[in-house]
Amino acid sequence: MKSCMWLLISFWELSIQPSLTSIPDCSDSTKEDPACLDSLVAMPPSDQGCSSTSRLPCLSPDEQEAAVPEELKELRHEIQEFRQTFRHADTGGNQNGKQQSQTNRLLRNLLDRLGHVESSILTMVSRFQKLHEEARANHSSTEERLNALVILLLNMLSECDIPCNASLKKLSLLESRWLKTSETKEDLILHQKGTETERTGYPVDDSEKLEKAFPRDCAEIYRQGIKDNGIYTIQPVTSKHPFEAFCDMITDGGGWTVFQRRQDGSVEFNQTWQEYKQGFGNLEGEHWLGNENVHSLTKTGQHMLRIELEDWYGVKRHAIYHKFKLANEQNKYRLTAREYSGNAGNALSYSKNYNHDHKFFSTTDSDNDNYSMGNCGTYYGAGWWFDSCLAANLNGKYYRGKYSGLTNGIYWGTWYILTDKRANQKYSFKRVEMKTKSLST
Repeated sequence: MKSCMWLLISFWELSIQPSLTSIPDCSDSTKEDPACLDSLVAMPPSDQGCSSTSRLPCLSPDEQEAAVPEELKELRHEIQEFRQTFRHADTGGNQNGKQQSQTNRLLRNLLDRLGHVESSILTMVSRFQKLHEEARANHSSTEERLNALVILLLNMLSECDIPCNASLKKLSLLESRWLKTSETKEDLILHQKGTETERTGYPVDDSEKLEKAFPRDCAEIYRQGIKDNGIYTIQPVTSKHPFEAFCDMITDGGGWTVFQRRQDGSVEFNQTWQEYKQGFGNLEGEHWLGNENVHSLTKTGQHMLRIELEDWYGVKRHAIYHKFKLANEQNKYRLTAREYSGNAGNALSYSKNYNHDHKFFSTTDSDNDNYSMGNCGTYYGAGWWFDSCLAANLNGKYYRGKYSGLTNGIYWGTWYILTDKRANQKYSFKRVEMKTKSLST
């Protein structure tokens, strides 16, 4: 029995304490022992010291002792205590009851601590594996993004007239179509000049054309062969920065640049003058493209305005204005919307006192309407081309169906049903879009 206990103690010591005889001699720099190369810390026997030629860092005896975790120090101490107790019991003959109880207690304590150490090691291994898997996933994701960025940059450096924000598939398609019709860089420039001359009626200087890096609008992108709805980068005016816009490439011949969308009430349209100037919202969802951007789009040439309406009963109608323009900020983004056609009714030119055509834009903090008693923008909580005050307001509050009280919802005065006189409720709209397209085709 005593011999078996002694073997058990020796086994614990070998398992917990570092074995000096099992550590290879790494002091010779000519050796290629894998054990030396794989170890993080070389711990040679204390009588050998630390060699300056060792490939791995080695610790002094004091440093070795300081590097031992506290739990292992406690285990080492208890093993020594148990060992002394056992030796004392061995020299004194048979163990009495008190010594046997102390031995059992120490044994259980050691076994518990060994289990704790084993559990901690397994936990550390599991965490390391998890971190390793996360690192591999992040590396793969980063590599994919870098590859996509490299492809995008290569397309931009090719100096083709392409939208920067289009998907890689659309970029490749557009580039291939340009390259098929332009064998050299000079041919490409001549082709671009011809397209610009055809659209405007007069030639464009080469230096000015080379500064233009993006299509003018969604209609130009459509003419280049891209006929998928999506967000594209456009540059209506060469001297101004490009910006992103959602292009409707399907409706009514395609090539429409969307500048307003209402569909779920997720974006607040009671905004300031500056917000309406710069634009707000999400191009994939509800948004206002910005009065300054719409002015740039309609600054030169002829443009159409298309308004699409859908109510909560699924009825869809539209209004088209074949002459559409937005003036600059100095002229308070004055609206021009004339020559109506469609089936929604001409609410923008409803009557003498409710005519939105040729009216200035107003917001809660910039009163430019014809209502002498107050600010229509504040009263109806929206930015719009108010008269005195409105027969249409597509930037009104988003109501889900009917509503009561002030007529401050999304409103179009010529709609087939406006109010429910029995319940004194008004009708709002489920979806509205405003979009423009140049007439140069």
